[in-house]
Amino acid sequence: MAKLKSIIGCEITTNEIKAVEIAKENGAYKILAMGYMPLEEGVVGEAFIRDAVAFNDALTQLIAQGNFQTTDVAIGVNNENILMRYATFPKVDDSKLRNMVLLQAQEFIPIPIQEMEIDYVVAGESKDEDDIPQVNIMLIAARKQMLEGYISNFTTARLQVQEIDSSLLAYCRALNQISEGTRYGIVNLTDDVLNFIVVEGNEISMVRSITITERNQKAVSSVFMGSRDKSYTEEDIETVSNWLMSETSSTISYYSMQNSKPIDKLYFIMNSSAAEKVVSAVSSNVYVPMEVPQFYPELQAGSVTPLGEYASCIGIAISSLEG
Repeated sequence: MAKLKSIIGCEITTNEIKAVEIAKENGAYKILAMGYMPLEEGVVGEAFIRDAVAFNDALTQLIAQGNFQTTDVAIGVNNENILMRYATFPKVDDSKLRNMVLLQAQEFIPIPIQEMEIDYVVAGESKDEDDIPQVNIMLIAARKQMLEGYISNFTTARLQVQEIDSSLLAYCRALNQISEGTRYGIVNLTDDVLNFIVVEGNEISMVRSITITERNQKAVSSVFMGSRDKSYTEEDIETVSNWLMSETSSTISYYSMQNSKPIDKLYFIMNSSAAEKVVSAVSSNVYVPMEVPQFYPELQAGSVTPLGEYASCIGIAISSLEG
């Protein structure tokens, strides 16, 4: 890929499309444009674009109204069609690692591998009980049909998809800059999946993804759909908080049983105006310090400080510019 002057980091959810255009000038990153466009119910469902005409209308309108200049786009994905699995393989030369991972990926992915696009991140090294070197891998598998749908619709809107990235990994890259070497956990709630990931330095030591149960789906959807006008109810907040508290506590307990060193801090990421209320309720009953992170405070766009809700878009764009 040729060196880009700027790129749009874009994320699609059930309720909206978000985008940020980033350029690198004199060694520093600068926001050139940013914005969001709501999507009507049914346009995106189960992470698939169901109404291509309505989606493309919204995407075209977002690009025009936001005064985005480039047509190059990097898309961030994190939904129920993205599977992340922690796996361990025998240590081999870097030149052989990719082939080995791809050949053995089916052992860790519960969906036919031919339906998935597979990528991976090296998450560190270890040794087995016989002191044989191993390499720890985080497998990332995405449904090809979903990815192809995104690419097709962006192409129809005269945009060029340069990269598709994991929104969750974008958060990890951003948090590595502010975590100061601590062992931290990420609790990332979207409108259809709950992710837990534990990071020490640049090494990922645990990943867990939970599909939101039908019992909690209505409250979670309400909290996200009502984020802009804060139309969610206190009952919705309570339902989400109680469920999140239970899952977070069980995940911390599991990690503690598997590892001798505790988690130093939890970062809670939820692209909703309810995030602070939820983290306040959860943190009082989870015995690890928990906070909503402040991403990219050095970046400004007029009077807008792009902290929480655009963080993944910014991280995806920056990663693409860095190549």
